[in-house]
Amino acid sequence: MLKQQGHLARVGVSAETEQVLRQAALVRGIPISRYLAQLVEAEVRRRRGTSVEGIALDLPEPEQALVALAEVRKSIDELDQIAGRLARSAVKHGGSWADVGSSLKLKEQAARRAHERPRE
Repeated sequence: MLKQQGHLARVGVSAETEQVLRQAALVRGIPISRYLAQLVEAEVRRRRGTSVEGIALDLPEPEQALVALAEVRKSIDELDQIAGRLARSAVKHGGSWADVGSSLKLKEQAARRAHERPRE
């Protein structure tokens, strides 16, 4: 049985980035082409099920950008809710709001205002 070949893509990266990719592939014992394919496949899997995947390419670019922006905003809100739960858990288990702020690169009061109460 013949395996169907995929499509090839060229990417332009800095020499430093290429060196890091080569090293990462070497550590895994695989060719850089396979490592890059794994990275691309992981990104495609990550995007599946998001509205970004469903953006109609025939829409004008500003509309495409606005749909993508709305999806990013939803993701930010979800991550903010997770951060809030973790912050409240840390404080509940003996951490301080100063510790939480330090972890989030915020001042203590900003961390407290942002995460002390769950958002609805």
